[in-house]
Amino acid sequence: MPIADHLRLLADETRLRVLHLLEQEPLTVAELQEVLELGQSSISGHLAKLKGAALIHDLPEGSARRYRLREDHEGTLRIAWRAMRELSKDEARFAADRRRLEEIRAQRGTSWVDRVAGSLHREYAPGRTWESLCHGLLHFADFGRCIDIGAGDGAMVELIAPRAARLICVDPSALMVAAGRARLHSLQLPAVEFVQAPGEALPLGDHSADSVLFLQSLQYIADPAAALNEAARVLAPGGRLLVLTLAAHEFAEADAFGHRHRGFAVNDLKRWTRTLEHPLSYALPPESRAPRFQTLIFTATRPGRPANRSRP
Repeated sequence: MPIADHLRLLADETRLRVLHLLEQEPLTVAELQEVLELGQSSISGHLAKLKGAALIHDLPEGSARRYRLREDHEGTLRIAWRAMRELSKDEARFAADRRRLEEIRAQRGTSWVDRVAGSLHREYAPGRTWESLCHGLLHFADFGRCIDIGAGDGAMVELIAPRAARLICVDPSALMVAAGRARLHSLQLPAVEFVQAPGEALPLGDHSADSVLFLQSLQYIADPAAALNEAARVLAPGGRLLVLTLAAHEFAEADAFGHRHRGFAVNDLKRWTRTLEHPLSYALPPESRAPRFQTLIFTATRPGRPANRSRP
């Protein structure tokens, strides 16, 4: 879209009022009507134009739809909106709309907690991020004898190693393994070892691991079926497989990161791990940033009773 079209889209006062209100919080058409005191058809028309330009998106909420600003739009229009927001945020009309929104909230006696009931999983709250949750939940993990396949230079070592009796980081790249070993020199993690090997041919004994991890590495492996077969081989009875990978997609953007495969289907992962039991899968919501990759979590267990082991 030419820059002139971007400017025409943002030059409309009603659309600017809508965008400034959505900066405060996601809103439905009915809520926008109440603040702006405009008709439903007028507001819906402006929302359709903003959505068509990918500045906003909407999600179902009961019989209504709640509109919110998109955080993944990084094009010229997003830059133009940021500039327009800074130039116009203190204008009387937009300030009055914000006060009106606050008055409506106060009249209803609703707090932020009440407003996000039913949609908390989609809302931001300070400190409530996937990263913080993962760090917290890891303290309950017990990886035992752990193998991280496609570990790269050990970006996850400091998270996994304290919860593992032993950690072997496997990667086919000599440069990655060298960088990982260099990283260990500055860390007090004696139970960590880097091994250069392909995931399809692990230089490790049968039943030698309590957990095997593929943390966004399966899409780099030439033969994922063979790598998962190797993972099953080295798992001890009761051992656990964890695969974090991308769900099957057609996004060419992945090629720039060296991916050999454009994600995977759950049925393929189940077929390639048929010697294991209790397969479970879960797809995370698509990423907010375009092209909206989706992460797939897949787990399975080696049949048999696990040996007793003490927590690290």
